[in-house]
Amino acid sequence: MFLFLTACSELNLVNHLSKKIIRSSKSPSNNQNINEVAIKPIYKIGSPYFINGIKYIPKEVNIYIEEGIASWYGPNFHGKLTANGEIFNQHDITAAHKTLPLPSLLRVTNLTNNRQVVVRINDRGPFVGNRIIDLSYKSAQILGVIEKGTAKVRLELLDYGPHLLEKNIPLASKNSFLQLGVFKNAKNADKLYAKLRNIEYLKHKVFIQTSNIRGDTFYIVKVGPLNEKENILYVQRKLKKDEIESKIIIE
Repeated sequence: MFLFLTACSELNLVNHLSKKIIRSSKSPSNNQNINEVAIKPIYKIGSPYFINGIKYIPKEVNIYIEEGIASWYGPNFHGKLTANGEIFNQHDITAAHKTLPLPSLLRVTNLTNNRQVVVRINDRGPFVGNRIIDLSYKSAQILGVIEKGTAKVRLELLDYGPHLLEKNIPLASKNSFLQLGVFKNAKNADKLYAKLRNIEYLKHKVFIQTSNIRGDTFYIVKVGPLNEKENILYVQRKLKKDEIESKIIIE
């Protein structure tokens, strides 16, 4: 047990030191208050760099989908500069990635509980093991990662570019969904999700979406997207026969 804990501590230390290396050219000196430093967030791809002997090549990509391990970071970096010159706020829905443009938007799905959140990538990392994304505290909280520390996730690139330097950009789409419940308690959303997954005609389409409204996090259980062939009204009628009320949402 002692050896296991020591190994974990060393991995976390490597991740911590790696982030310090990436930020060293931007971070204020110990004698400077961060508010006194001229903060100029920028759209950034960045040059190739080495961490722990591994070469990383940041680049723009048209399609990016990956599954792997997510971790999270928070208090030790709160208030410090991110890799593209923003101030890291552990309560923002952001994350760090090794090579995607800064900023980018990623849809992150926790493959354990199927919760989803769209995060804004504004930092570099993680540099520990096979981890593919480092979530902010808030992002990890929404996805249910805080307690275990890591989770298997799927990442899907949605957008990137300088227009994303403004926070909370709404995403536009034209998809039909059925909304089955809105909860402030994540466990209640998980219970409904588990129930719906046992219904044969729904199980591949059920997911939990998160939404932040005035600082509160809501967990929304949805089915979709549903296309014309699947006939959203037909699915809604089947749900009603199973005594499950739903609401049609066009996004």
